[in-house]
Amino acid sequence: MKTGYFFDLDGTMYSNRTHSASPGIVEALTSLQEQGNKVILASSRTMRELDHLPRDLYHYPFDARILDGGSRILDKKGNDVFVRAIPESTVEKIQRFCQEKNLIWRYSTAQGNYWGSLPDIQAHTIYFDLYLSTPVYKPYDKDEVLNILIFIKDKKELLSLIPECGVVLFDEGIEIRAQGIDKIHAIRWCKENYELEKIICFGDGENDIEMLKGADLGICMGNGNPRLKEVADRVIGTVTEGGIAQYLKEEKLI
Repeated sequence: MKTGYFFDLDGTMYSNRTHSASPGIVEALTSLQEQGNKVILASSRTMRELDHLPRDLYHYPFDARILDGGSRILDKKGNDVFVRAIPESTVEKIQRFCQEKNLIWRYSTAQGNYWGSLPDIQAHTIYFDLYLSTPVYKPYDKDEVLNILIFIKDKKELLSLIPECGVVLFDEGIEIRAQGIDKIHAIRWCKENYELEKIICFGDGENDIEMLKGADLGICMGNGNPRLKEVADRVIGTVTEGGIAQYLKEEKLI
């Protein structure tokens, strides 16, 4: 039986605090693939946000990579096999709203990662602390946008403007995707196209809730969000403890 193993990145396979891979993760992924399973990255990161990962994770030959929160899927060779952009009219609406409210926003495309408005030092710092890199400033000009991040606290008015979009809410911001697009949508696409019989998903964040709920087996990291732990089938060790490798060995999956 061919199983698809789907792994979130930040807080799951990689620690943003130490900027290091979870102990034993690369060896664990390799063992899973050697058994004929599909090993797939499932991240909200954009392509450019992968640039400063540790070399063993950056160069790891995932069978596919789900990026931009499900808006983009690349195959093992790095070719796009699925892309779903936010409609141009919606991006223009968001741009006007951010200009009127003087909000900082970031948008991603297949080519790059850009600030749509001039960021302040706080936005730069937040971004760099997470990814060891920051977007470049480039005003939106009818680009094919895959994912938008806006620094905003009161989201009610914005949400009323974009009822057709998929969103993920954070305390200090909002992530926006095209309608119906999220990680579990991309995982189901992979299940069909890679002919997977079983889905096992690992995550840590609130944005992984639907992914774990939609899996045959949903596994939350010990450092995961409390709401995610409530819906998970299992809670394992933390990312810094090498929770994934420990779990796979204990269950004799590797």
